[in-house]
Amino acid sequence: MLSAIAEGLFLAPAGRTSCIFEAVFLCWITVAFPMRYLFEIFPMKINLRVSIFFLYCSVTAACAQLGDSTVFPLPEILKDNVAFWKKVYTELSLKQGVLHDRDYPLVLYRTFDIAEGNRWAYSRLIQGQKNQVMTCIDHLQSQPESTWTQEERTIAQQFKDHAASDALTGAKERIRFQLGQKERFRQGLERSSAYLDTIRAVFAQYNIPPRLAYLPHVESSFNYDAYSKVGAAGLWQFMRGTGKLFLKINYLIDERRDPILATVAAARLLHQNFEELQAWPLAITAYNHGLGGMKHAVDITGSRDISVIIKNYRSPSFQFASKNFYSCFLAASEIAKDPSLYFTDLHFIPKREFKTVTLPSFMKPTVVSKYLGVSQQVLMEYNLALRPVVFFQQKQIPSGYCIRIPTDITIPQAEKILAAVPDSLKSETPERSNYYNVQEGDNLAGIASRLGVSVSQLALENNINRKNMIYAGQVLRIPAPKATQPEAVASVNAPESTAVPTAKPSAALSQVAAKQPAETAQTPQSLALSEPQGPVPPPAAEPPPVPPPPRPAKVKQTPPKGPSAVVQAVQPAAEVLADSLKEISMKKADTLPLAPVGTRPLVIPAFDVTVYNLGVALSPVGNTAKIKVSIDETIGHYADWLGVSLVRIRELNRLSGRSDIRINGSVSIPAEVDLLARFVKARLEYHMAIEEDFYSRYKVTEVRPHVIKRGESLWNIVNGDDQIPLWLFAKYNKGLDLGATLMPGMRVWIPVVEEKSEQDLALDSGQPIGIYQLFYCPSEKCAQTPVKRMP
Repeated sequence: MLSAIAEGLFLAPAGRTSCIFEAVFLCWITVAFPMRYLFEIFPMKINLRVSIFFLYCSVTAACAQLGDSTVFPLPEILKDNVAFWKKVYTELSLKQGVLHDRDYPLVLYRTFDIAEGNRWAYSRLIQGQKNQVMTCIDHLQSQPESTWTQEERTIAQQFKDHAASDALTGAKERIRFQLGQKERFRQGLERSSAYLDTIRAVFAQYNIPPRLAYLPHVESSFNYDAYSKVGAAGLWQFMRGTGKLFLKINYLIDERRDPILATVAAARLLHQNFEELQAWPLAITAYNHGLGGMKHAVDITGSRDISVIIKNYRSPSFQFASKNFYSCFLAASEIAKDPSLYFTDLHFIPKREFKTVTLPSFMKPTVVSKYLGVSQQVLMEYNLALRPVVFFQQKQIPSGYCIRIPTDITIPQAEKILAAVPDSLKSETPERSNYYNVQEGDNLAGIASRLGVSVSQLALENNINRKNMIYAGQVLRIPAPKATQPEAVASVNAPESTAVPTAKPSAALSQVAAKQPAETAQTPQSLALSEPQGPVPPPAAEPPPVPPPPRPAKVKQTPPKGPSAVVQAVQPAAEVLADSLKEISMKKADTLPLAPVGTRPLVIPAFDVTVYNLGVALSPVGNTAKIKVSIDETIGHYADWLGVSLVRIRELNRLSGRSDIRINGSVSIPAEVDLLARFVKARLEYHMAIEEDFYSRYKVTEVRPHVIKRGESLWNIVNGDDQIPLWLFAKYNKGLDLGATLMPGMRVWIPVVEEKSEQDLALDSGQPIGIYQLFYCPSEKCAQTPVKRMP
C-alpha cells in the first residue's frame, strides 16, 4: 500500500504534489476522529488494519477528486460551453439542429427539426431560420421593450443570463448552427466498451491520466472506421502528416485505422504535447490545434491557463473548433463516466480477442484466407490496418506483417500452415504495381499490346465494359502478365518507343522505369481459391505442380539504355475476344467534355491525374530531376517517397530549415533510376489513396458558385465552416492556379460534400475498390451525359 501511495506521489505531474499532501491531511483529520471508537471495540491488531484500510480508501478517493479537478480544471469561462456540449451530446438528435451564439453558446436562439434526406437540401431552411433570428436581434436593438415578442424577450433574457452586457452588439455575425449528436454519442458509448480497457492500459504506460481514454468520443465516437472530409482517419482521427510520425501509412497499410496501434500513437502524441506544454488542457487542445499552434499561443499570451488563451489569443486557425475542443472533452468524459444518468438501455459491445502470427512471405489475401480457414471478411475485420484495396484488388500482404487471427487457431498451428503454403502461391519479393495514364486517342487493344497483357485481363482489372470505357486522364491498373516478364520494370506512362526524354517534361505522369526483381508468376488457379469452413492442415506432400501457362511468342528484346527505360512489351498469344469486348477494345479514349464557361463544371467522382502535377523532367546534366509541387505535398513526402533524408532534398534545393514550398513551385530531386521509379509509384498511390478513402464515405451533392471577396484566400475557402479537401476544390476549378493569389471578383466553384447514407453504402458494396459510384443531383440528371467510372 505504501509503495502504491509513494508511486502515485512520484508520478504526479508538476503542481499536483502539494494538492495530494493537502488531501492526505484532510483525510487523516476526517478518519482520525471515528477511529478512536474502533480502538475501543476491536483488538489492537484489527484496529490498526481497519484504520489503515479506511485511511487508504479515503486518501485514494480524495486524491482522485482533487487530482482530477487540478489536472482537468473547469474555468468559469468554459462552464457554459461544457453545458452546451452536454446538451448537444445527450438531448439533441441527429434530426434536430440549434441556432446559438458562437461566443456565448447557452444563448440558444432556436431549436428546430431537420427533415430526412440530403443534409444540404435544408441549407435554405437553416438560412431562413437565421434570417428570422437576425430580425429579432435588430428589433431588440432598435425598438422599445414594450414592442418585443415573446421570442425576443426570451432571447434578451438569455443574453442577460449567459452573456456580457454589450454582447448584443455584433450578435448577428455570431449566429451558428449546430446539429445534434445524441444518437452518435449513444453509439460511441456502446462501442467504447470494446476499447476502454486497452486504451487505459496503454495510457498507463505513458503516465497519461485515465480520463483521457474518453477523448475518442469527441474525435470519432469510438468508430475505428471514421474518416473525415479532410482526411483524418480512425478512432483517434490522425491526419496523414501527423500519423506518419508514429504509424505506417501507404497504399496497402494504414495503421491509423487500427484501434490498438493508433492508441499507442495517440498516447505518444499526448505525452509529447504535455511534455512541451506542461498542462493537460493545453495538451488536449494541441491534439486538435497542433503543438506548434499552442506553443505560439502560450508565447503570445504569456500564460498556460486555457481560459486566458481562449479569451485573449487570436489566430486565423484558432477558431470555434479549437477553442471548444477542451470543453467538448470535459462534457464527453463527464457523460461517459456515468452514462446511465443520460442514456437508458445501452448495449455494450464486447472486446474482440485475437492472436497474431507473422506472415513468412508475401501472400495474397485469398491464399491466407484459404490456408488459415477463415473468410476474407473475417480477415478484414481482424486486420483493420490493411486498406480495402488489399482485399478487393488482391494485393499481396507484405512479408513480416503480423496477421491477426481468431483465438480458435493456435499460433504454432497457424505458423505451420503458412510455412507450408506452396511456393507458387507466395513470393519472397513484393509484387510489382504498374499504372498507365490513358492518353487521348488510346484504345484498350493498343494499351494491352504495348504492356504485354491480354485485353480481357486489362478490362477485368479495371472494370471496363460498354458502360464504363476508358477516357483520357484515367489511370489504369496494369495486371501481371500471364507469362513471366523477361525484365520487369516499374512504368507509369509507357509510350511507343523505348527512349525517355531527358530534358523535356512529360505531359502527364513521368515516363520512368527501373529494373526490379522478376515477378512471381500467378496462375488463374491462384486467384480463385475457395474458402473452406475450418483451418486447413498443412499438406502431407507437395501438391502437384500447376501446368505452366503457354509460352508467349518470342519478341526481340532491346536492353534498356540510359538512366531509365520503359516497360518492354511481351506480346501475348493471339487472343479470342467476345464481340462486345472487340468493340470496347478498339474504341478510342473519350475526352471528357468541358462545361461552358460560367456553368457548373462536369466532374466525375474518380481519380483524375490531370488535377495533379505528377510530371517529372530529367535534367540534361547531373543526376537530378525537376518536379512541380502538387496538392498536399511536402518536402517530407518527397524524402519519404525517395527513401532519402530530408536534409538531402533541402540541400539540393538550397532550402533552409524554415523554408517552405508552394503549389506549382519547382523542386529538384535525386534521379537515380531506382529512387525515381520508387518515387513515381509512391507519389501516384499517395494521391490515389486519399481520393479512394474520400469517395468511399462522401459524395458531392451540389456545386455552388462563389465570388472571391477582398482579403479572402484559398485557405479561408477550404477551411470554412464546411471544410473541403483542397484536391476536391481543384477538381472543380481546373483552370485556377492554386499557387497564385486569388483576386477579388474572381468566380470559383465550391463543391458541397455530404456523408454517404446507408443506402449509398449498400449500393457501393460489392463494387471493386476504387470504382466510385456516380451521383447526380435530381435536377441535373437529365442535363448530364453519363460519364465513365474509373478504378
